[in-house]
Amino acid sequence: MNMRTLVLRKVIYVIITLFAIITFNFFLFRIMPGDPTRVLVPRGGSEELRQAILERFYLDRPLWDQFVHYIYQVFTLDFGISTGIWKLDEIAPALVEPLINTILLVGIGTALAIFFGVMLGRYAAWRRGTPADTVGMAFALTFYSMPTFLFALVILMIFAGELEWFPLKGPYGQLPFVTRPPDYLEMSITEKLISRGYHLVLPVFAFTIEVMAEFALIMRNSLTDVLTEDYIVTARAKGLSNRAILKDHAMRNAMLPVVTVAAISVGWVLGGDIMVEIVFSYKGLGWIAWDAVNQRDFCVLQALFLIMAVAVLIANFLADLIYMYLDPRVNI
Repeated sequence: MNMRTLVLRKVIYVIITLFAIITFNFFLFRIMPGDPTRVLVPRGGSEELRQAILERFYLDRPLWDQFVHYIYQVFTLDFGISTGIWKLDEIAPALVEPLINTILLVGIGTALAIFFGVMLGRYAAWRRGTPADTVGMAFALTFYSMPTFLFALVILMIFAGELEWFPLKGPYGQLPFVTRPPDYLEMSITEKLISRGYHLVLPVFAFTIEVMAEFALIMRNSLTDVLTEDYIVTARAKGLSNRAILKDHAMRNAMLPVVTVAAISVGWVLGGDIMVEIVFSYKGLGWIAWDAVNQRDFCVLQALFLIMAVAVLIANFLADLIYMYLDPRVNI
């Protein structure tokens, strides 16, 4: 099977899965108990207002009509209005800033976690049984088993509370070595980049250490198994250098489980950084999801679930493409 046919098949699978996700997301919130109009109009309130809300959101129509309208809303990025967080504001425009904040935190943190996790796992696997392997895996196991919020709280109290090296909260605002925080909108581009970078240091550090531990463990175990394969012994017998064996023979196969975990963990990464965002009061998608759950803002939750599911779908599609590069047998 050639590459073009394989990619086309994957694209078709993505489209089918996307439709299934949208369908599930629609029915998930329709089967929940309760009347969504009661969030805006409590019992004893105006029935005319309640009826107007039903008509505005097509809730007075048959389920099939609601589904067709929902499909149209999804593809026009119309997720309705917020009943709790943004107080009747449109959801799609309001989600832009939290989405950017989360992409910066998660994107930088995940990239660093994969890089350093793979490096640590490779170093430990190549020196398995030595003190370096023991220390490296003890470090990874410690942070893998440690609750994310606990580590985040510790570094927040030390570096932002006691030492006051970094800000306590927020994705931007205060500049380093500036006593009075300036208005973010009045900052220059350079000042905005410095402000965001300054506020990202602690959240990214907390996020990276926790996620890196998982990749280090997976890389170490995967590479340890690969190094015992017969083709590695054959490569040694041919007189290849350790660097060539590790780079050209072992790492390509050992990276396959890492790619799998990276794709699967995207959903956890987008939703699992809730603890980091709450501890640092970092207003990203995780913080918004937590607030929406507390305020029963179902429209916002529906939009967030869809974004996270689509992110996982895209990540798995990219993982399939990486598989094709790492393992040519996938094309057969």
